[in-house]
Amino acid sequence: MQKTICFIAFILSFFTLDAQYDHQDFIGAGHDNNISVTTSSNSSSVSGSATVDGFGVQNQAQLIDASRFLAQATFGADYATIDMTAAMGYEAWLDEQFALPPVSVTEEMRRIAYGNPNFDSEDFGLSSFEFDRAWVSTHLAAPDLLRQRMTFALSQIMVTNQGGDLFEDVGTFAGQYYDILNRNSFGQYQSLLLDVTLHPTMGIFLSHFNNRKANPDLNTQPDENYAREIMQLFSIGLWELNQNGTRRTGDQGQFLPTYTNTDIKEFAQVFTGLTNGLTNGFPLENGAEFMAHLMAGQPMRMYDEYHDTSSKVLLNGTVLPPGQTGMDDIRQTIAHLSSHPNTAPFISKQLIQRFTTSNPSPFYVANVAQAFDPTQENNFQQVLRAILLHPQARNCNPTNASQFGKLREPIHRVMNMMRNFQIRNLEDEEAEFDEQFYELGCLKETVGQFPHSAPSVFNFFRPDYQPQGPIAMNNLVGPEYQILNSTNAIGILNDVNNRMVMSNHFFCDDEVEVDDIDYAYGEDDPDWLTYAQDFRRMEPFLDQPQALVNYLDIILANGLLEEDTKSIITHAVSQLETPQERLRMALYLIFISPDYAILK
Repeated sequence: MQKTICFIAFILSFFTLDAQYDHQDFIGAGHDNNISVTTSSNSSSVSGSATVDGFGVQNQAQLIDASRFLAQATFGADYATIDMTAAMGYEAWLDEQFALPPVSVTEEMRRIAYGNPNFDSEDFGLSSFEFDRAWVSTHLAAPDLLRQRMTFALSQIMVTNQGGDLFEDVGTFAGQYYDILNRNSFGQYQSLLLDVTLHPTMGIFLSHFNNRKANPDLNTQPDENYAREIMQLFSIGLWELNQNGTRRTGDQGQFLPTYTNTDIKEFAQVFTGLTNGLTNGFPLENGAEFMAHLMAGQPMRMYDEYHDTSSKVLLNGTVLPPGQTGMDDIRQTIAHLSSHPNTAPFISKQLIQRFTTSNPSPFYVANVAQAFDPTQENNFQQVLRAILLHPQARNCNPTNASQFGKLREPIHRVMNMMRNFQIRNLEDEEAEFDEQFYELGCLKETVGQFPHSAPSVFNFFRPDYQPQGPIAMNNLVGPEYQILNSTNAIGILNDVNNRMVMSNHFFCDDEVEVDDIDYAYGEDDPDWLTYAQDFRRMEPFLDQPQALVNYLDIILANGLLEEDTKSIITHAVSQLETPQERLRMALYLIFISPDYAILK
C-alpha cells in the first residue's frame, strides 16, 4: 500500500486516544480500540482464541494517507474508520464495502413519515422534505459509505430535479429514482442506463413519458428531449474522444461531433410508446391513475401501437430494422450507446472528477476507461478500484500539486462535519434520534447544492467548467467552482458558523436561537440541550491546542493543513479560556480554511 501523501511535511504531536469510547457500528465499518473478537476452538473451550483484535495504528503518515483515501471515497470518516482502514488496507476495505447491501432511501422516507419502512400506502404524504431528511439520516447511519458516494456521483451525471411542483409535493419520485441509482452503483453501466431510461421520474423530467410516434394528420413529431440528453450527458458526450479522454480531431484539426440533429430525430423515434407501468392504457392522462402509477414506482411500459416501428439509423451506420417491438428498439439502442467507443472515456473521466481530481491525466483516464466494461457484472466495482487505487490518486507530488485535486463540493463539507460529530441525546443515550430535525433542504440556498436539486439536467456544474484566473489560464478545469459564487461562498461560512459555533445542529435558519449551549466538559454545569453533536472524542485534547488541531487535521482535513495554517489556528485556539470556545474556534477555522476547501 502506498504511503506517499500529498501534504506539507509537519511533525504531529504525540497524543493518546480514548480507548473506552464506544463506536456504535459493526466490525468493518468503523473499528474501535481494544475490541477483541474471539471464537471457541472446540465445544469445551472456555476462553476461545483471539481472531480479530482492535486496531491502534501509531504511524501518523499512514493514518493521514488513509484519511485522504476515505475523503476521496466517502462523505467523511471518523477516527475509528480511518484507523481501521489504515490497518486493513484499501483493497480489503473496498472488498468489504462492495459486499454491503444497498440501503433504500424510499424505505427510510416511509420510516420517518409513518414509523414503518414497509408501510403499505400510496405515499401521497411523502414530500421532498421527507426525501431531504431520509437522504441525510441514511448517509449518517448506513455503513455502505462507498455506495453512498457512488450513488451521489451517478445522480450528478444522470440528473433529475425535484424542484417542480409535482416532484416537490410527491417526494417518492426522488426516493425511487435515487434507489435505482443506488442499486446499480456497483453493477454495470448498461443496466443502469436502461433502468434510468425506463424510470418514470426521468420520463417526466425529460419528457419521454407519454411520448408518441409522429402523426402527420396532427403535424406532431416525437419529443426529442431525452434522445438528445441520453447522448450528450448520459453516454457519449458531444465530441469524439480517444480512450484517454482527449478529443479526436479531423484532417483540418477540427473537433469531431459525435452526433447531428438528424441523429437526434432518429433516436427520438426509439423512445416513443412509453407511459405508465400499470395497465391503464396510453396515453395516461387521468390524474388519479397518473399518480397511482408514479406511486407504484414501476418502470414505464411500452405500448407498441404508439411506438414508431420504422427502421432507425443510429450512430456509426448501425440500423435498427423495421417492425421490431418498442422494447427491442430501446434495449438495442441502450446496448449501442453503452458500447460506443466514446462512452468508456466519457463516463470514466466524470467519475474520476467526482472522486479524486478535476484534471485527471490522459494516462489516468485511459486506465479507468480500460476497466470500464458496460456489460460485465459488477463492473462499477472494477471502475471504482481503478479510480481510487490509481497511482496518481494515491501519490500526490507536492511539486505538481496544482495539477491534482479538486474543490470539495459543499454537500461533502457539510456531511463531513455531521458524520464526524453525530447527533446524540445528552439526557438519554438509548433514545432514538428523530430525523425530523434534519431540515437541510435549505442548503440549496445557503451553499448551492443538495441531492436532486440541480438547476437543470446539466447538474450543479459542468465537468468542463473553467473559472476565470489561473485555472483557465493553464487550460485546466474546476467544475465545482461554477457554484462558488459570492452568495454561496458566504453561505458556506455562515453554515459552518451556524452548526459549529452557534450549535444550531438541525436548522439552516440563522434566526433559530439556542440559549445556554455550553460544551459538556466545561467547568460549569450547563443546561444541556436534549440533542447535541457528540464531541466526546475531543475531551483529551481540549487543554492541548496543538494536539487538538493535529487530531482535527487527521479526521477533517485529511492531513492537508499546511504548517502555517496549523500555527495560526493553534495560536487562535490558545487565546481562548473555556474548552467549548477552543473546540468551536478550531472547528470553525479548519472548516473555512483554504487548505480544507481543496482535496488533494
